[in-house]
Formats: sequence, structure tokens, C-alpha cells
Amino acid sequence: MTPLERRVRALVYRWLLGTARAPDTPTLAAALDVPVADIAAALHQLADAHALVLAPDTTDVWMAHPFSAIPTAFPVVCGERTYFANCAWDAAGVLSIVGDGRCTTPCADCGAELTFSVQAGEGAGEGVVHFAVPARRFWDDIGFT
Repeated sequence: MTPLERRVRALVYRWLLGTARAPDTPTLAAALDVPVADIAAALHQLADAHALVLAPDTTDVWMAHPFSAIPTAFPVVCGERTYFANCAWDAAGVLSIVGDGRCTTPCADCGAELTFSVQAGEGAGEGVVHFAVPARRFWDDIGFT
């Protein structure tokens, strides 16, 4: 990973953490005082390395695991912010990063509301996480996984 790629990745995460949204390419370029073309190239390199995921045929950040840059069925509410995760596993990851909060999502099998949370460092909630795709195949189609 190049120094620019590290800076871009770090800023993407800081931006997601601070705003619950992903920065676009011009915003990254302005914040880092780097040409847009260099930012776009760095984003593509980061995606190729599975350090983040771009929306198809764009330089828009789609996922910076465990965060999703688009609304999903896994909202993680922490104070005044709502972050989105790509799956239940990633929602637990978001909670481990941001701290106190909760995720409420429908069960993919029966539709029942499922909630898990973290308060003062303690997790709460019940359920079973089912992985429809084996971990070794996650990156075959990360958008589906």
C-alpha cells in the first residue's frame, strides 16, 4: 500500500466514523490536496487489494468494512448517528468501533425483529448468525455476501 493509499483509506474511515457517510472522490481530493485522478487511482488500488469496495463502475466507496456507505437492512444507531453495516457480523464490528448503540434488523428467515446492542462495553441480544456463503468465497461476490 502506498503512502497516498494509506492516507485515502484512513480518511475514508475517519469520514465514515465522523459522519456515517462516505466521502466522494472530489471531497477526498480536496481534503488531501491531491488531484482527483490520483485519488481515483488510489481508490481503485485499494479496491483491488480488498481494502475497501467501490460501487460498480465508479470511484464511489460502497463498503469500507464493517461500514456500508449505502443504507442496508443493518442500521446501527449510536447516539444521533445511524451507520449502516453490510450484514449482522459487520453491524457487530461497527458497534465495536463506535461504542454504545444498537442494531435492529429483520430475520432473513422469518422476518421477526432482531436487536442486538452494546452498552458500556457489554453486548446484549440473542440470535444465531448464519453465513449463506463460506468465508473463503466472500470476495467472489462481496456485494451478495
